[in-house]
Amino acid sequence: MIHYKEGWYFERGVKGGAVRIIKGEKIGNEIVGNVSIIIDSDSWVSIIASVSARGETAEQFHNAMSFHNDV
Repeated sequence: MIHYKEGWYFERGVKGGAVRIIKGEKIGNEIVGNVSIIIDSDSWVSIIASVSARGETAEQFHNAMSFHNDV
């Protein structure tokens, strides 16, 4: 799990490459979240490709999928 800033945490591998985003605070070794969402792998890859400089094309989606899944 990675802490971005201001209580935003990201975690990969929840299920099938999905990404969980949590807004919360670290208490001891646990993250206590006020908000938590799980984004499936294909949607996460689409988000990454969409915000890239070239935007989401089939090629950018494939590149992002390869990077995310280390294929």
